[in-house]
Amino acid sequence: MSVSVHRIVDARDRRGGDFVCFPQSIYGEDSLYVPWFRGDVQEILDRKHPFFEHSDGAFFLASRGDRPLGRVAALEPRRFNRYRGRREAWFSLFDSVEDPGVSEALFAAAADWARERGLDRMVGPRGLSGMNGGGILVEGFQHPPAMTMMAYNHPYYGRLAEDFGFRKRRDFFSAWLDGASYRTPEKITRVAEIALKRGAFRIAEIRTKKDLAAAAREIGGVYNESWGDHDDFCPLTGKELARLVRGLLLVSDPGLIKVIMKGDEAAGFCLTFPDLTPSLRAARGKPNLPALLRILREKKRTRRFVINGIGVLPRFRNSGGTAVIYRELERTLKGRDVLGADMTQIAETTDLMLKDMETLGGRVYKTHRVYERPL
Repeated sequence: MSVSVHRIVDARDRRGGDFVCFPQSIYGEDSLYVPWFRGDVQEILDRKHPFFEHSDGAFFLASRGDRPLGRVAALEPRRFNRYRGRREAWFSLFDSVEDPGVSEALFAAAADWARERGLDRMVGPRGLSGMNGGGILVEGFQHPPAMTMMAYNHPYYGRLAEDFGFRKRRDFFSAWLDGASYRTPEKITRVAEIALKRGAFRIAEIRTKKDLAAAAREIGGVYNESWGDHDDFCPLTGKELARLVRGLLLVSDPGLIKVIMKGDEAAGFCLTFPDLTPSLRAARGKPNLPALLRILREKKRTRRFVINGIGVLPRFRNSGGTAVIYRELERTLKGRDVLGADMTQIAETTDLMLKDMETLGGRVYKTHRVYERPL
């Protein structure tokens, strides 16, 4: 029986539920896979995510008969394209059985949709949020993911993309900081202490969720300015920042979020999270009361952490701001009896961040690849 591809038009489409739940059918009891909460996928499918206030998308489900075999989202990031002067399409939420016929049908449907809009290149996988990194996992399959912030997938995913003609655009590394051996180099510590002693910077006090909610607004501003030199970046809108804040409040511990101030201005931040991967895996995409209680318990007990977001305003990077961030990171981790921390989304093109990662003793142990293909 041939593969058919169905476009999901709206929330009333009965196949929308298959789109949301499909990954569970191919990962089953896989001990490493961490499903998204189904409501988060449904929010995208229903176009209630703030991305769709300025951009567009289409959702495709592949099947043989009544059996779902794969899914993909095709996205037109209009705001990004205007900001960067491009005509890209993105693909996202790609999952498939190990069958090139299925993946080819999905990618072809996405490519046809993009061509109809005058787009000339397809790139992906890309996330709709800065908290969800892009890329297909191509190295490090034996390691757990960083919650749902970076994808875990079967090893054949990269081959399916390449069979359709996708080629590497950029790799993103995850590096492991070992809690027992991690030390901020003496030179960085000395620079940070001098900057703090001279009053060049101070550390914002973040102790409660109310403090964190206030700090998150400052973080959003620094995020938009400090990441502007990354060519895959586009500033987040107010509603996208508000959604990011809600995500911070859900999974973070206020004491782990560090913001440095220069006078009354936020100058930099470091986002560290308790690694809740085991409890999210156990939730199986359903945030019911037992699952939420398990997440809260793990938030207090875990000795593993995720670092997903470090930003310093460019004008403060060479005046001690970066050193202060790294000093505070060490103080935070050492104060928590940390087993280790996963530094995520380190682009292979960010020479400064790669150098800093090596300086801090990080060991690259996972690689995610974003692909591209002309249309």
